[in-house]
Amino acid sequence: PTPALDVEDLLARLPVDMNAAWRELAPAWKLSLGSPNDDPCRTASAQQLLCYRSDSLTVLLLRQLDRPGIVTLRPANGPPVYAVLAGLGDQTATLQVGADFHRVRLVSLARLWRGEFATFWRPPPGYAAGLQAGPVVEQLASQLAVLEGASALPAPAASPAVLDAALRARVRAFQRARGLDVDGQPGPMTFMQIDSAVNADAPRLQTPLQSVR
Repeated sequence: PTPALDVEDLLARLPVDMNAAWRELAPAWKLSLGSPNDDPCRTASAQQLLCYRSDSLTVLLLRQLDRPGIVTLRPANGPPVYAVLAGLGDQTATLQVGADFHRVRLVSLARLWRGEFATFWRPPPGYAAGLQAGPVVEQLASQLAVLEGASALPAPAASPAVLDAALRARVRAFQRARGLDVDGQPGPMTFMQIDSAVNADAPRLQTPLQSVR
């Protein structure tokens, strides 16, 4: 295989406009973003996808999340640039640059990456921050049951599921196992981690040698 590059070798080819990176990421989600002048996140929301941003991810969480996304790289000299992370290996990362994929040394990426990551995610129907009850909570309980090894999904409850103390405890156990903030409140990262674990059709990070040119 072609030797891995230092990420510095690609900086000149990476966009300084984050919207350009969103557009490179969009095909992984089968997402059409329309005109280059349109706001990518607003356009995505009309197609049942939301933009997620964090400034405190780790490589371990990127591996667990297992989703392509945008990493912000901050060179010592010059403005930040944005790279689409397409794959992760033990010692390398795969970055998409236009139509090409390049394997870079993970240690070189870490020199310029401070944990800033962004991606699209598909919230459950009816999702809202601070949710307490309803179909989203029912789906959450069912998905956790699958991950907990339940032999069969529980029968539908006579009354709508609620985010009670028992379900919060199960959410906390999942969050703890995944290295997330343990608060018992399912937010975007918790839902994305659950979806990655149960949804075989979700976009995934590539293995290091896939599509590398």
